[in-house]
Amino acid sequence: MADIQTPSPELQALLEEVIKVSRGSVEVAIVSKPDGTPVAQVNASSVGPEYLGAAISAISGVVSSILEVMHVGDYRRIVVELDGKRYLFIFQYRGDIVALITKLNPNLGFVNLLLDLYFKEEESIEEL
Repeated sequence: MADIQTPSPELQALLEEVIKVSRGSVEVAIVSKPDGTPVAQVNASSVGPEYLGAAISAISGVVSSILEVMHVGDYRRIVVELDGKRYLFIFQYRGDIVALITKLNPNLGFVNLLLDLYFKEEESIEEL
């Protein structure tokens, strides 16, 4: 698996800001290419950014394929409840895949609001 060799400064700063503004709700954040190559990460060292990047890429691909077969379009956000009331959020952003792992018992409304604010696609901004 690929290592983070040239992190994206823009994405790295974005992830750091989201972690900071989340006030402890978000613990781990990673951005990877669709092939699983990590391009930015915060606190993912304990999980293994290479492993996590490959795993979220696989999850994203499987969900997209299932939805394509069902003819219902693509997903906006995947949310998985983990053991201990932690959550994994996976979504697409500017051609990359972002994953966030929350701490225990997060305020899900607040986390969703942060994702909506910080990970807007440019087309969405123009529509407003």
